[in-house]
Amino acid sequence: MKALIIIFLTLGIFGGAAYVGYRIFVQPQIALKQEKLLPAPPPPPDPALPEFNKCVAIRKSGKVVEARDALYAFLEHNPQSSKAEDAKNLLGEINTDILLSTMAAPEKETYVVQKGDVISRVASHWKTTGELIVRANNLQGPMLRIGQKLAISPAQFSLVISRKQDKVTVLNKGKFFKQYAVLEWPPSHAKKTVSKGAPKIVGKVTNKLSWLNGTRVTFMEKGYISSTHWIEINITGCTLHSVSDESAQKPPGVGIRLTPDALDELDAMLAKGDPVTLE
Repeated sequence: MKALIIIFLTLGIFGGAAYVGYRIFVQPQIALKQEKLLPAPPPPPDPALPEFNKCVAIRKSGKVVEARDALYAFLEHNPQSSKAEDAKNLLGEINTDILLSTMAAPEKETYVVQKGDVISRVASHWKTTGELIVRANNLQGPMLRIGQKLAISPAQFSLVISRKQDKVTVLNKGKFFKQYAVLEWPPSHAKKTVSKGAPKIVGKVTNKLSWLNGTRVTFMEKGYISSTHWIEINITGCTLHSVSDESAQKPPGVGIRLTPDALDELDAMLAKGDPVTLE
């Protein structure tokens, strides 16, 4: 009888210890594994979504300048919104739509061509580029007519090339203007070769080259609008171009590849000496 009692007591002690161990150590691990297998809960709704949708509605209504102002306000108030990138992309489209056309905007000036005016002289006077005057006014050639009205957009453009974000961002007077996705980096700027916390490199635009059928053209020539553009920057490997690997026409050295549309716009906006930051 004593032996049976001892056996039952032993089983009770060890069984209870095993049960306690299961509850304390094993069961939580099983629950954790099961929790990890569950689908992630949906993110909470973005409280800024109604404001973003309002910006989109203004744009669709055709009120371009009002939509631009609304998007700038949205980004200022909601920099961490899930719609921040969409807002930047839409804002960039609006900014270039206004800049590269005769569309009216508060910052634009109207210049009436005088006797003896040429595009380069007008551009120098207004501190803009001849390419921008050609694009914004849809000029098909270099000739100006006395009394002709030109839409002029004074600006101070600069570039930020971000390896972390894979983007080239245009700033106007230090304020966001438009961003472009990088399609291809040169080996020296590939993410794997860039150490964490690498210092920023400051440079500037040193030259702009436009090519048509292998021949260099300028904005004063009729073929300029349909030409291919390169933008040289005095930071190693930062020439901006749109030349694919299959093309026989290579930019000087290596560079950063963007879309042809991006280069068309950047060639119109940027001038020699405009500041560039690689980060």
